[in-house]
Amino acid sequence: MKPKLYIIEARDEAGQLLLRDAEGKPYPQPDTVFGLGSIHGMTEDAMAQVIFRRIPDATLDGGSIPLWPALINPNWKARVKTW
Repeated sequence: MKPKLYIIEARDEAGQLLLRDAEGKPYPQPDTVFGLGSIHGMTEDAMAQVIFRRIPDATLDGGSIPLWPALINPNWKARVKTW
């Protein structure tokens, strides 16, 4: 059985991808922290390792996995890779 993989994206409250801020500057993208795994897919454990390196006392609840990246940047969300 294949493991469930997640991709991490920068999205606003309306669900639109964030590429540039209001001033036209590039918005910080998850791959700067999570590496290529944020694009190609990463497991829950791989995501947790990155988060714990930055926030050692983070509380990672198994029911809120899509919100884990928001601990680093509030606009970053994970979703299950479907392809």
